[in-house]
Amino acid sequence: MSRYTMGAFALVGILVGCGNDANAPGPFSGEVVHPELPPLPDVSGLTPLPDLNPDPHIVEVDLVARSHAVQLLPGEPTQLFNYNDQFPGPLLHARAGDRVIVHFKNELAEETVVHWHGLRISDQMDGSPVIQNPVQPGASFTYDFVVPDPGTFWYHTHLHQIQQLEYGLYGAIVVHERDFPVFSAERIFVGDDIRLRTTNNQISGFLTSGPDIGAGRVGNRLLSNGRIINGEGGEGPVTFTIPRGAIERWRFVLATNALSYGLRIRGADARVISTDGGLLPEAFPLDRVEIAPGQRYDFEVRPKPDATEIVLEALVLVLDENDNVVEAPFELARGTIEGEVVTPEPVYPKVSLPATSVEATPHEWKLSGGVVDGQVQFTINGVPSYVGEGHEHVLLDTFEPNVPVKITLSSNVSPRHPFHIHGQFFQILERGGKPVFEPGLRDTVEVRGNETATILTYFENHGRWMVHCHISEHSENGMMADIQVGTPVAAHAH
Repeated sequence: MSRYTMGAFALVGILVGCGNDANAPGPFSGEVVHPELPPLPDVSGLTPLPDLNPDPHIVEVDLVARSHAVQLLPGEPTQLFNYNDQFPGPLLHARAGDRVIVHFKNELAEETVVHWHGLRISDQMDGSPVIQNPVQPGASFTYDFVVPDPGTFWYHTHLHQIQQLEYGLYGAIVVHERDFPVFSAERIFVGDDIRLRTTNNQISGFLTSGPDIGAGRVGNRLLSNGRIINGEGGEGPVTFTIPRGAIERWRFVLATNALSYGLRIRGADARVISTDGGLLPEAFPLDRVEIAPGQRYDFEVRPKPDATEIVLEALVLVLDENDNVVEAPFELARGTIEGEVVTPEPVYPKVSLPATSVEATPHEWKLSGGVVDGQVQFTINGVPSYVGEGHEHVLLDTFEPNVPVKITLSSNVSPRHPFHIHGQFFQILERGGKPVFEPGLRDTVEVRGNETATILTYFENHGRWMVHCHISEHSENGMMADIQVGTPVAAHAH
């Protein structure tokens, strides 16, 4: 990959980046855990948080945010913000229906919160800085919720996100099905990018104008499970061995700020089995999938009979030696085939999704922006909203729960917006007014420039929920708001 320029990701970003538990969600919800279920399978790739509670239906953990030096490249360690001194943060592992108790302590020199991305929990526990008072330096907060849905999720900061997310405040969540399909192994991979200075390995300064604001900051180094995989001094992909005859479940989380890319797997017969909101009713063969910041996919992976290795690749737009934009493959993970096993076929639970051929109330969310008083400002339906002291989110819409709603999102600013709805799932129906094959439940949809995206949701989860672009420079400069589902049932702490 030496023929691709070091700053290519940042430059191409211009071209490609832009409740409460009593009212638990309905049709998508996980079932109550049976007391005699088998132990959860290991998920390799990240270190799990130690469970402090002996009750098999309660996961109780300690989570600490603090400054931490990580040896990303030879030479000087990179100063980051991490959870429990791990990069990415440790894996939170539970089963649908479990109660999760997270004793969070902030040992940073600045305030922060933790958002549980994709979990349809109470709005009081969601980590919204409009509802929850930020956790001050030296202070603690206990997050306490029940995880209703199985799937692959993640957790991350939701305050001062431009800096704190780039500095590494994120980790992954795996919530297993009650009767989970059994594989020969399960693995999780977290993709990210980071922009480092070439002189001392430290995070580059944050710009307040130009492409970093317009399209979102992207990095000059790619990461897989906290390893730099490209460029001089990088460790290369995550490596492991896999036996012939294996049937594995690979989970993938994209934790980038603005970089979207394609994913493919070489050397295996692979199928897409799960999206943001859990297992699909029917898996489909993997050629490649496009993944945007915040999104997740699970794959069923079987080594091909004649393969000697299996490679998970990111397909990224970069600049070549002639400054042309080209797509280049980067290895995120490589499994060498060793040995042989006989693996029973996994038995998937039956999954059904809410109907999409229904009469639904139409809504429009128009994403836009411009320069106001010399500052870049982003908006939803013409109104900006901000997080921080002295700011209150704009209430964009109020919805009745369990009523189908069809929302058409459009953008006339920046190349793309990975748009996230807290506390809810939806299905992607159309792009540009035409049906698309993007099956499964989602919580994040990429809204591409000059193309509408239409989603359908039932808004099962009561509460006040944030909606926003997941590019931090866009959300923190106005492209966020709140929606209210049902009647407010609790006063906000903020």
